[in-house]
Amino acid sequence: MPQPPYPDLMNFLLDAVCVVNEEGVFLSITGACEQIFGYTPEELVGRQMLSLVYPPDRKKTLNAVGRLMKGKLQYDFENRYVRKDGRVVYLMWSARWYKDKKIRVAVARDITDRKSKQGEPAATLPGQSSRWRLSSSPPCLIPPDSAPILLSRQDYVVLSTLVSKRQAVSRQEIVEALGHDFLDYDQRRLDTQMRRLRRKVEDACGLRLPIATLRGVGYHFYEDVEVQA
Repeated sequence: MPQPPYPDLMNFLLDAVCVVNEEGVFLSITGACEQIFGYTPEELVGRQMLSLVYPPDRKKTLNAVGRLMKGKLQYDFENRYVRKDGRVVYLMWSARWYKDKKIRVAVARDITDRKSKQGEPAATLPGQSSRWRLSSSPPCLIPPDSAPILLSRQDYVVLSTLVSKRQAVSRQEIVEALGHDFLDYDQRRLDTQMRRLRRKVEDACGLRLPIATLRGVGYHFYEDVEVQA
């Protein structure tokens, strides 16, 4: 197969072309990825897109994603993202949901300079915290001094059950919180979910999820957690 005449052309784009799956996880990024986000494509693939969104803009971003996945094309949606260096940038997006392929393709352009000339104040990050935080809206886990990690409903239920008590939580309590009958539940599913959740957190922020497995008992979240509505 012949190679394109300009194989590095994508590197000169002013925009970043992002492909994410149905859960909002980066599958690929081409174009001005590092210029816009401060991360290389390799650093972003596998991460939740929402984890980079400036916290006050997450709700409207989720609403826009909901409209997009119902078939509405997105041409000029604006929100703010937190770069790797901590700087907050304004982005303008055009996006489309491909239902048959279960992917979203979105093109981002940095419009921070334009916003500054229009008198928009520079956005800053809220004070960082040395504690783990669990939020219900949207469901996410916020590691110390790190961006939020978006959670599935099951992951949120498991974590909220664990942090509701200071002592160990039994497997039966977790299974029943998930809405299942303990005697009929395949225990391997819970082990698999916990391994996946630990890996998800470590991949996202480089920290170990502070949950201890207590053989014959259950699990214990052994660090203080701030629960946010």
